Amino acid sequence: MTVPEVKKNEQQEHAANWVPINEVPVYTPRKTTIVCAGAGYGGLMLAYKIQEELKCEDLIELIILEKNDHVGGTWYENHYAGAACDVPAHIYTFMFEPNPDWSSFYVGSREILEYITRTTKKYNLDKNVQFSRKITKVAWDNDTGKWHVSATDLTNSSTVGYEADVFVDASGVLNKWEFPKIKGINDFKGHLVHSVSWDDDHSYAGERVAVIGNGSSAIQIMPVIAKEASYVANLIRNPTWVSTGYAAHLSRTGRNFKYTEEEKRRFREDPAHFLEYRHRMEHEFNKFFYALFNDSPEQQAVHEQFTEIMRQRLNYDEELCARLIPDWKVGCRRLTPGDNYLECFASGQAELVTQPIDHIGEHSIVLTDGREIEVDAIIAATGFDVSYLPKWQTSGRKGASLEKLWADVPTAYFSVCAPEMPNYFIVNGPNCPIGHGSLLSVMKWTIDYAVAWTQKLAREDIKSFVPSAGAVADYNEYTQEFLKRTVWTSGCVSWYKKQGRVTAMYGGSILHYKQILDNIRGEDFEIEYRSPNRFRFMGNGLTNAEVEGGDLATYINK
Repeated sequence: MTVPEVKKNEQQEHAANWVPINEVPVYTPRKTTIVCAGAGYGGLMLAYKIQEELKCEDLIELIILEKNDHVGGTWYENHYAGAACDVPAHIYTFMFEPNPDWSSFYVGSREILEYITRTTKKYNLDKNVQFSRKITKVAWDNDTGKWHVSATDLTNSSTVGYEADVFVDASGVLNKWEFPKIKGINDFKGHLVHSVSWDDDHSYAGERVAVIGNGSSAIQIMPVIAKEASYVANLIRNPTWVSTGYAAHLSRTGRNFKYTEEEKRRFREDPAHFLEYRHRMEHEFNKFFYALFNDSPEQQAVHEQFTEIMRQRLNYDEELCARLIPDWKVGCRRLTPGDNYLECFASGQAELVTQPIDHIGEHSIVLTDGREIEVDAIIAATGFDVSYLPKWQTSGRKGASLEKLWADVPTAYFSVCAPEMPNYFIVNGPNCPIGHGSLLSVMKWTIDYAVAWTQKLAREDIKSFVPSAGAVADYNEYTQEFLKRTVWTSGCVSWYKKQGRVTAMYGGSILHYKQILDNIRGEDFEIEYRSPNRFRFMGNGLTNAEVEGGDLATYINK
């Protein structure tokens, strides 16, 4: 059925919000384009959402720009000795692709990359990925309601341009790295490597090696290098909690273990059993949040548990215990599970060095007390730039620069939207629940939220949406007040904080986060429409069912 058009009086004067009738059914979407930065877990989740879950490629064009020549993100880039995920493998998967064939309770980076690669191939998730494209500039054009994205083609150094209705930053937080700013580091004549730029061909057999840092990477690297090298020194600034692996109480050994072929066969052939196993694991994993409240019974319990575990692994050496067991609350900094790290010191395989570094010479590290440690290799496991500043130049509404807005303290809207950046989403942005619970679940819910907004934009004739300054301010103020209850404000030095504010953690559990993101909350946004009348999407007064001859009584049911 069609509705006849009404002849218009050319001489008639119209109100400022007058628009001609839009001759389409109500909520008819326009085609939109999403440009996404990154083909790691987040970008590939977005591809699956559009291609497989919604099957809406005819309405949403997706372009994923990936700086590397392969999918996988951090699991492609990080392949240092001992690189692994400290979250149980069965809850570190795409929700749509559980993997019954994980080899172990915790698995290494190469096995994770193989899984990501296999899943990508199975669902053709990389068909819209353009590899070796490094984004250099993202600029908003308010006249057209589009993002103009510039990228460098790393294969030939040419500049490539893109236009998008929506931009999604799924590039991740932990990938911008540089060597530590230590005097003389560039003068070192031996083997110098950062954990992210690992040289797989270099052998440390018989070498004298210095490992700088005691974060997750260093703790995984140390036991491997200690087996090869003739001498290993671990230079650290502060102690850290070396805990059991996440959800280790669900492991039958308390540590990592290999699944038997019989166990994997049952996972494959008994879906109900496999689902129950993964469900229980995720349920137990999410309960750790309660231990992150100051002085809660759960906090006291993990403090006592981890203290005893560290003392055992240090063979109750009181000097080592005093130097390596923190006096701040468990979880204030990121937990760093690691089998056999502490044992390196207890067994004499490695030396613990807590004296600060003064400078680095051609063949040695010189400490502030004058001691000189001769080394053949230096491994900098010193982390990343965690400022949340974008990896490209941004120009948002009215020329606003995200680099300048976030120069001091990054403030986002529920971690997913940035101030003054219309139609812009971030996966794992500021104040995201990344210190507890399943991060991949959080990433999926973020993608769901971004796609829901994209659909709203397309169906309701919206040009742009951006969180209001008031909403951003209110959210961050409330968040900081809640975070005072947690260990993240208890006094330790941590990348979770900047200028006294907790910038990395969400003010609630991940289930709380999901419930929030299940609602768009359009009232928190400034919305600009493509016409003077916000109700132009009402169209010609008909629905698709009426135009296409469908069921006109769907509301009559049992």
